[in-house]
Amino acid sequence: MTSFIASFLALATGGIITSGYLVWQHYHRQRQPLLCPLNHDCSKVTESRWSHLFYVRNEVLGLLFYVGMITAALLLILDVPLPIQLQWWMRLAAGGGTLFSLVLVYLQVKVIKDYCFYCLISAVLTMLLFINSFFL
Repeated sequence: MTSFIASFLALATGGIITSGYLVWQHYHRQRQPLLCPLNHDCSKVTESRWSHLFYVRNEVLGLLFYVGMITAALLLILDVPLPIQLQWWMRLAAGGGTLFSLVLVYLQVKVIKDYCFYCLISAVLTMLLFINSFFL
């Protein structure tokens, strides 16, 4: 179980780095396009009409999701007594995050017809967190 918590923490940390970079780029860059290793226009995706949900940017939602996942994993490590079954909530949150990521990847492929490297990395990390959550 310890190795799965360690990998869970590593995946969530990778998600914080990825989504944190996108948040930082959106709020602090001087109108420079995102650097995209896939030779695509990441800004076309991150500035599309699907880049937010209820006026909250997707990368902010992702950052909150990953922070929540790390917090939950740390609570498991510290063996904090909680009135809820934390592992089931982690699975549920990771499953919801995976579904949301799949919808966003679908939009990139079929609607926007362009890709965001960081968004794809985040989708993979979320899916790996979901799979990992069943081994906690």
